[in-house]
Amino acid sequence: MKGLRVAAGAVAIILCQCGTPSPPRCHSLPRESRGEASVYLGQARQAWQVLSSTDNAEVRGQAIATYNDAVSKLFDRLHCGRGTVHEKAAAMGCTIDETRSLGAGIRLADLDALLPADRISTKAVGERHVVAGLGVPVVGWKKTAEEGNRRWEFEPPTGIPLNLTAVLRFPPGQAPQWAFLYPGRAETVQVGRREVATAADWSAPSAFYWQMSNLDDLDLEKVLLPSRFSDETALYVSSPYDPKRIPLVLVHGLYSSPGTFKRMYNELNREPWFRENYQVWFYSYPTGNNWTYSAARFRQEMAKADKFAREHGPVDQWERMVIVGHSMGGVISHASLKRPGDAMYHAFQKRPLEQVTQNRETRQAIELLTKYEPLQPPDRVIFMAAPHRGSPMADRFFSNLIRKLIRLPKKLTIDLVDLTLNDFSSVLTTGETSDDGWFTSIGSLSPSYPAYGALREVPFRDGLKVNSIIGDRGKGDTPDSSDGIVPYWSAHLDHVESEKIVPSDHSVPANLEGALEVKRILKLHLGNSAGTMP
Repeated sequence: MKGLRVAAGAVAIILCQCGTPSPPRCHSLPRESRGEASVYLGQARQAWQVLSSTDNAEVRGQAIATYNDAVSKLFDRLHCGRGTVHEKAAAMGCTIDETRSLGAGIRLADLDALLPADRISTKAVGERHVVAGLGVPVVGWKKTAEEGNRRWEFEPPTGIPLNLTAVLRFPPGQAPQWAFLYPGRAETVQVGRREVATAADWSAPSAFYWQMSNLDDLDLEKVLLPSRFSDETALYVSSPYDPKRIPLVLVHGLYSSPGTFKRMYNELNREPWFRENYQVWFYSYPTGNNWTYSAARFRQEMAKADKFAREHGPVDQWERMVIVGHSMGGVISHASLKRPGDAMYHAFQKRPLEQVTQNRETRQAIELLTKYEPLQPPDRVIFMAAPHRGSPMADRFFSNLIRKLIRLPKKLTIDLVDLTLNDFSSVLTTGETSDDGWFTSIGSLSPSYPAYGALREVPFRDGLKVNSIIGDRGKGDTPDSSDGIVPYWSAHLDHVESEKIVPSDHSVPANLEGALEVKRILKLHLGNSAGTMP
């Protein structure tokens, strides 16, 4: 055991060296942009005039290419070097249009960084999805406000990326004017009396977020030292809450983070119907804790979000919510969408609760863990590689070793009620009751964990639509298949609306066929709810 403690300490020390990165700075102009600004302004102005006066498709295409090349070189002058963007625009003889917010109440002067989208690597999120058109796609970055300063509700940690397109306008009789547009709303740019499609890069902003975020940098630490991240357990929304869009809530699994969905999000976000109708939320939590406890915390955070939504406008779209749960996140979602009655409690403890403990707060905490009401909404849940009956991997030697390295918090808090591990053990009297056992996430993923039997006894909440996506590693051997972590017999559920087998290992959200199946289901969900297919 001493060796295990030393190993855990060494891992923690190494992991603690990570920090939130700073946005990249452009200190000097790239070589290709070091020509005279007046020359580039002349080229852009001439192309603008051509676009405003011709209907010839070939000529317009050439004018757009010339304009974009010149504007990209001028934008380098705007974001590189010292001084504010306003000072640098003035030095070029330009102004900046700040009559509209860039989003979330943010204006250009509020940004901590502004950089060209094509210089951001999208390798981590998959294929780059762009729309050809007028303007230069750029990404704005605004750090999350410090404690004590105004934040919007459920603002993600680290900061937020803004998807923008830089356009240089040439109004008659006025100085050239920079405008920064969100291409999802400004789908065209007015050039004279003509409308020209706006250029867009739908992959760079999310790719940059994951370069800047620390949510997926400390996955192992969140397993081994969950107490360090207990206070950061929360729901986050990708942009300020919009009651006109359907929430898509993403719940990650063990040794993971919301970043597990970044490739899937990249595939979804390329679709106009998705951007117009859905808003992504993600749930982040330390994955070393027992999933029964993590599910209780999830319900607690969802209740906060539900209260907020009902205080901020109509809830017709809110109630059409879809949850996507991957791996242990699927089990957390599964448990939260059933009304267990006494089944969950009796899976662990046959004695009446009042005989187990006389402490009122302990009884309340046990009820929050085992005798709760299911979430409502969502209207639909999509399970991805979820071990509904546990995973045999949890009982393997290496998993047992990792389980012993996990350092659980001394107190677990649910809905402002503190529950100690000693309190928890008053319920977990069947089988292992030490802190090396079912109190940890890995221990609770053992097929022998009694909560799985309880979940099988009770149905899902009335009216819930259920879909499953399961990996088979491309072997085509279902029902004898496995994704390498979760066998088919554990991931399969009877009576679901659909079940899709994809050629993937356990990383189903990163699999293109898995993402396309989510896309199909969300499009169907939108059509079923709205009465028409988008």
